Amino acid sequence: MRLLSAALLPTCLATSLAACLSTALAPAQQQFRYRDPVFAQVTRQNAIAYGSAFNRATGQQQQLLLDWYEPNGDPAASRPVCVVVHGGGFVGGGRGTSQMVALCSRLARSGYTAVSIDYRLTTSGSPITQQVVEDAAHDFQAAVRWLRANATARRLDEGRIAAIGSSAGSYTALHSAYAFPGEGTSGNPGFSSRVAAVVDLWGALLDPNTIDAGEAPLQIVHGTLDGTVPYAQALALQARAQAIGLPHEFHPMVGAGHAPWTDYFTSFFDDTQAFLWQHLDLAALEGLAVRPGAASPGTATFDHGGLGGDFVLLALGFGTANTTVPELGTFCLNPNDLVLTVGSTVLPTGDRLGSGPFAWPVPAGLLGVTLHWQALQIGAWNGLTNCVATPL
Repeated sequence: MRLLSAALLPTCLATSLAACLSTALAPAQQQFRYRDPVFAQVTRQNAIAYGSAFNRATGQQQQLLLDWYEPNGDPAASRPVCVVVHGGGFVGGGRGTSQMVALCSRLARSGYTAVSIDYRLTTSGSPITQQVVEDAAHDFQAAVRWLRANATARRLDEGRIAAIGSSAGSYTALHSAYAFPGEGTSGNPGFSSRVAAVVDLWGALLDPNTIDAGEAPLQIVHGTLDGTVPYAQALALQARAQAIGLPHEFHPMVGAGHAPWTDYFTSFFDDTQAFLWQHLDLAALEGLAVRPGAASPGTATFDHGGLGGDFVLLALGFGTANTTVPELGTFCLNPNDLVLTVGSTVLPTGDRLGSGPFAWPVPAGLLGVTLHWQALQIGAWNGLTNCVATPL
């Protein structure tokens, strides 16, 4: 254990990792929001109006609705949001299909707010034109704007809104994020419709070259034997993202056809959670937790949730003073008070989104003292985690 100030954090990273590593205990892992189903129940509200738009196929104004999912009894003041967009070839499907319910419920049990949205469809047998896709994308954008308009009342984090679309819903999300700069007239003007991450489940862009550097990170999940949206279109998305340096992931579902939901939930949903953890900076919210029972004298045991293979340094302090550290976030410990490094480790690579436990022997004489803890993670995700306060 040694003294550490905010200015010394990068110094440790420049030294040999072997010099920093400490032995970690291996008790059962603690559950983490945004990784584990930490909530037993989900609250669902159906058919909330978020906008309206003229439907060219029906010739009528259409009210646009969403279904709302949140963790039951969650006290968090500001939650990340996933906007889930159903498939159906732009002629069918719906926000309440079994797949949408399952996906939104899993996200909500992990601590997210999730919304499953309507968008304008066309009639069966009609051609799927660019206008059809653009109308759907404008509806999606109105839903994102509605979330921002209601962020305070509904306890949402405006900077952590992600899109998850499947098939036609993925076309909708992709074109909203990367192709159509116009906002449309589906509702809620005056708010941004930008998202922080996009998960593409077996969808495509009409023109992948519309993706530009600096736009939302992209995860692509696609069956190699997809006969509805050819796998080659997923390869084109990957090639464009790679060419412009857009942060992205590509997950081929080998031997799978179109909309392989069972395989996705079984083998790929964890990758989506890890992707969102990384690109929504979720370790800054829920990357560190202390187990009950810390005492002086005694032992304080911590679990750090993060991406497998990343280096983690855990520190404690006796006071707080928020200091912005460029590209890492907010250092919450006060360098003018005593700051100690408790230990460091490299998170196991067996699970892409795992945890590493730390144990600190708490010396005598600290009864009545509140300790403040924070972790620094470097690797696939670079940043400072949330602060945890532990009264002894």
